[in-house]
Amino acid sequence: MLPTGRSRPQPRPAPRSWSFSDMDFSDPKRNSRYLSKIIMVALLTAMCVVMLTQPPCHRKAPSVFSIHELGVTHVLVTGGAGYIGSHAALRLLKDSFRVTIVDNLSRGNIGAVKVLQNLFPDPGRLQFIHADLGDPKAGQQNIRRECI
Repeated sequence: MLPTGRSRPQPRPAPRSWSFSDMDFSDPKRNSRYLSKIIMVALLTAMCVVMLTQPPCHRKAPSVFSIHELGVTHVLVTGGAGYIGSHAALRLLKDSFRVTIVDNLSRGNIGAVKVLQNLFPDPGRLQFIHADLGDPKAGQQNIRRECI
């Protein structure tokens, strides 16, 4: 038969002591978790360093546009095949900027880009990327392929 009277609750165990000044842990499980976090941070840091030291176009030779030159500003013009974008790109090219035009040609005209390419035939001055920035995956793939 079960006891019907109320009994006192069992006393709780004493809390574990944590000493952060000496890094002395009383709980071995806590110590192993702390060590695993340190190892994880070290591995992630090493991976980031390796990734950042790799060139952006490790599969093929880098594009002229991916090379940074001192004193030369690289400008991205979205919608550069349209009326306003092509005139903005023309002004930037006249002012000695390097220009990359990204357009999906839904309203723009490839003829405007060809005129700009004929006016500024120097390699590394003008680049055209046919991409739709409204579709993030496809646009990102096209831009990565061009390696800017």
